Amino acid sequence: MPPRISSSEWEVMNVLWARSPLTAAEVFAALPAGHGWHPKTVNTFLARLAAKGVVRVAKTGNVNSYAARLRREDCVAAEGRGFLERIFRGAAGPMLLHFCEQADLTDGEIRELEKLLKKKKAKK
Repeated sequence: MPPRISSSEWEVMNVLWARSPLTAAEVFAALPAGHGWHPKTVNTFLARLAAKGVVRVAKTGNVNSYAARLRREDCVAAEGRGFLERIFRGAAGPMLLHFCEQADLTDGEIRELEKLLKKKKAKK
């Protein structure tokens, strides 16, 4: 199971999932405006992510480049399972109902949910 990633580390990983490998300076430059971090803060996040095994580090001369080791989908799935356990005690139905009631869903999203639910029902 992928390790837990903090919300700040997710910001860094989103940059690396979009484009890798990158140097720390390139990651810093690619972060969304307004994050308010210093370059050393990004270096700290990259070091933590490397220690967790989420990114791989390649050294070229005195410059490190970073690339995602884990797929975004795997990290999202792990985070989703953790969220489901922590907040909804593992009960997927109440979670889905909650988010469907709270979200403004497009017609296309509603159709996708209907298809998924029909598939689930057919498997029973």
